[in-house]
Amino acid sequence: MVAEPMTTQPGRDWLDLSSPPQPPPEPPEAPAPSRVSAVRNGLSADSFFTGLAQVRTGAARAGSAAAGHFQPVLAAAAAPLRRAAPIWQAAAQRVGAHPLASRAAGAARRAGALPWGRALLLAGLGALGVAALFLAWCAATLPPLGGRQPSPRTLTVQAEDGTPIARRGVERGRALRLESVSPAMRQAFLAAQDPWFEDGYRLDASGVAAVIGRAFRDTISDGPRSGGPRLTQRLVRRDIIGIAPGAPRSLADRVREAMLVLWLSARESGARILARALDLAPFGPGLVGIDAAARGLFGKEAASLGTAEAAYLAGLSLAPGLQPDRDVTAVRALGRAVLDGMVMRGTLSAAEAAEAGRSLDGLSPAGATPVTRSGFPDLVLAEAADRLGPAAPREAVVRTTLDRGLQAMAEAAAERRLDAAGRAGARAGLLVLGPDGGVQAVVAGGAPLPDTPEARRAASASLRHLGRDGRPVYDRLVAGAMPAAERRTALLTLLAGLTRPPEESDDPASRDGVFVGSVGDLLVGTSVSGTAAENGAGDGPEAFFQDVAAQLAKARPAPPVAEAREGARETGSTARPSARPAWQNPGERPASSPILRGVPRVIDTGRLRLDGQNVRLAGVEGQGGAFAREFRQYLRRREVTCQPAGGADLYRCRAGEQDLSEVVLFNGGGRAAPGAPPDLQAAEAGAKARKAGVWQ
Repeated sequence: MVAEPMTTQPGRDWLDLSSPPQPPPEPPEAPAPSRVSAVRNGLSADSFFTGLAQVRTGAARAGSAAAGHFQPVLAAAAAPLRRAAPIWQAAAQRVGAHPLASRAAGAARRAGALPWGRALLLAGLGALGVAALFLAWCAATLPPLGGRQPSPRTLTVQAEDGTPIARRGVERGRALRLESVSPAMRQAFLAAQDPWFEDGYRLDASGVAAVIGRAFRDTISDGPRSGGPRLTQRLVRRDIIGIAPGAPRSLADRVREAMLVLWLSARESGARILARALDLAPFGPGLVGIDAAARGLFGKEAASLGTAEAAYLAGLSLAPGLQPDRDVTAVRALGRAVLDGMVMRGTLSAAEAAEAGRSLDGLSPAGATPVTRSGFPDLVLAEAADRLGPAAPREAVVRTTLDRGLQAMAEAAAERRLDAAGRAGARAGLLVLGPDGGVQAVVAGGAPLPDTPEARRAASASLRHLGRDGRPVYDRLVAGAMPAAERRTALLTLLAGLTRPPEESDDPASRDGVFVGSVGDLLVGTSVSGTAAENGAGDGPEAFFQDVAAQLAKARPAPPVAEAREGARETGSTARPSARPAWQNPGERPASSPILRGVPRVIDTGRLRLDGQNVRLAGVEGQGGAFAREFRQYLRRREVTCQPAGGADLYRCRAGEQDLSEVVLFNGGGRAAPGAPPDLQAAEAGAKARKAGVWQ
């Protein structure tokens, strides 16, 4: 029985399993091309293959010509590689024959046999590849050995009349050979930076490891070491890479430091490294290189520097953040330490060091004046920085309220006061504030003004004009008057900053004396400090003030004031009192608060005995003992006037124009009482800043 084919869907048949499959039908034959089309196709194929053969022939000829042209160059480039190939092959054979290499190969085979060994081996090889790429990137991004080229700029601070009083900016000197620097400067620089620089160093395995280890430390330790000198490491880190001391460093910076230290130690001599360090070392903010320092600070070439000048500059290189014309006392102290280092190295005798030290005590760089030493120009520049814009200007001019005539009188009076004190450790300071709180004269009596909010406010009040790159940025011709109490508080705070002893001074702060008074519309504060009691705690500050007031009265005579009698005759009336008495309740008598006058007896620094009754100084918690004796010596039978201050026995007393509460608190003879006025709190803050009296 044979199954008949069945159709389930149109166009689709089931196969007959009893018969073989039929082959697919052959496609119909294409019609034979005509003779014209055959000729056309043959011509196009022949032309294509002919053009292709011509292009191939031309390319072969061009390649042969290029190969012949570059063959000498390639041969010359490959010659060192051919010469080095046997060396590399021999080195590879020696490394392969080493027992450690065979052990490493065996360990790699055993690790590959482990389940995760091959993956770990591949991960280790990948880590080595990443490390190699990182080292290659660090080597490709090394900074130039000549250091960074700063953009030159000049900032000029002027007085009220346009006279320059200070200049700041950025300057880099010329690169000098070591023979162009004086021997004293070379030895002073080595004594300051690295006394062991001229010792022998070996770059063996331990030396290389020591260099790499020091590159990863955040500090550069003192003393001798292996691997390389400290001067090379400081040169690379601070001057070539440009990392400030204490600033954070990345891993790449540490690797670059190790690379550069190893490179310089292996390729350059000690003389060349020393010359490079002198050319790149900072000698103050914005002053780079020994050439710029010698010409800018002392007006001479580096080859003409003496021992004292070399010690001053070497001290500056130890603390490049110090201003050469402001921090003169601090730089001199560093210079004396440099002289001691030169004696230790044997390059200077003790007698020569003593002579250079005496010269150093009287040495000041060009442009150092009482104004620059007070720190006033730097405070003004810091306050003007925001107004000048975020980008550093090429040239800027800042005009202030400083009066050159008044400044000259103040400096002359300070010199006379120091001469009268014998200059035996004495210091004289002065500050004059105008009606708006602007600084009109300043003489530093110790350390420069600190950067405090009060100092910034005074600097802001002192700004009159700002110019940037030849165009005005800020002008203020007239300023509003400052309240008298606020101005007095500001002067006391600033005067306390000016009278701070220098860092290395051992003078007792309890001998500081201050006097504050008004001369016309100016508020003048004077201070005298010294080891002798009559200089600091006696009449010195008041005599200083009277000298300045007398000179100012001659230079600025006050206009005549008509008397009340003359005004009464002219108007035909009688002068009345300025205020009537207050209304009183019936049967009530006004409380009597008489003003006390006389020579007091000191009980302690907060209490006096005057006119048979005890008087408490307002705002003062007194102290006895030595502080009371010094207060008694300060008064020395001077007449005192005391006015009631609200309490039964609470008074504000004055000796002349000097408030005794301010005197006690400013000298640290007592503590401010709770709720004391702002001017007394400012006086106490000044004593705290100077660590005077009870705040020692």
